[in-house]
Amino acid sequence: MFRKLLVPLDRSPLAEQAVGQAAAIAKRANAGIDLVLVHQPTAIDGLSDDQWYGEQWKDEVKYLESIAQEIETGSNIVATFSAPEGDVIKEICERAVEVDADLIVITSHGRTGLSRAWLGSIADGVMRHAKMPVLMLRPVEVKTGEHVSHGMFKHVLITLDGSSLSEEILSPALALAKAEGARVTLLRVVQPVPMVLPDSGIIASYSPSIPDTAATQTLVDEAKAQLTITAKGVSAQGFEVDAHVMVSSHVANAIIDFSVTHGVDLVALSTHGRGASRFVMGSVADKVIRASELPVLLQRPVGVRNVVRLAADPMSVAESPALAHV
Repeated sequence: MFRKLLVPLDRSPLAEQAVGQAAAIAKRANAGIDLVLVHQPTAIDGLSDDQWYGEQWKDEVKYLESIAQEIETGSNIVATFSAPEGDVIKEICERAVEVDADLIVITSHGRTGLSRAWLGSIADGVMRHAKMPVLMLRPVEVKTGEHVSHGMFKHVLITLDGSSLSEEILSPALALAKAEGARVTLLRVVQPVPMVLPDSGIIASYSPSIPDTAATQTLVDEAKAQLTITAKGVSAQGFEVDAHVMVSSHVANAIIDFSVTHGVDLVALSTHGRGASRFVMGSVADKVIRASELPVLLQRPVGVRNVVRLAADPMSVAESPALAHV
């Protein structure tokens, strides 16, 4: 289970929306929260902000202190905070390591509101460099004075591609599902195998309408067998789980469509996997993040085996190495 959640802030109402969701998760997981706001020196008429830095920093600390007190009063959660100076992404990631955070909760938009995505700058940088899972929330546009309600995640979709790297998302995803009491669905999208022209030996990749049906079915059968083993391991942990294998040339679109039609409220995936379907930023993960309207839980793999240990008890199913660290 989670022990410490880190929430980056920038004093914008949209960034603050992550606080409520983080507090809801932390309360159910009996975890603490750390708030971080990175001070960025400004310049006026070519002068640095040295002369007013002290006052500005004090104001930022008061801001963080007020939010921390609100969290502790409203949710009875231990909340700490920090206002370091420096590169925003670097300081956020270093603070997460410093406080031993095992989840970063962040909104995908910051100072500029809904008109400009934070994704591609701060949130994107944190997702690329953080050593722990990142829960990226979609901001909600509300009227002044209104509060965003944070319901529980009821249905978590975990997407896999059959590789050990992609399975590293299992540990944090199941930890979050456990805290939320959510049911779990495992999804594997198999891309059709293109037909090979018999005479030239050239793969007819230019013609996706002519798949090799037999070869594709072999991959589907293998995917189903592997996913069944993983699902049994997840079920052994007490989760309500089902598993699906789909065939689609467009992996990201298939994930998004599945999420919509099956009532998913959180998509979890690794940012790296294997082969042509590898989950890399700028590819499947990037497309899901940018095209889906759902919160996304991301894990940047650190190796073949997951080193993030989140759940209370280890898995007893030896067939799935990734689950041995859940």
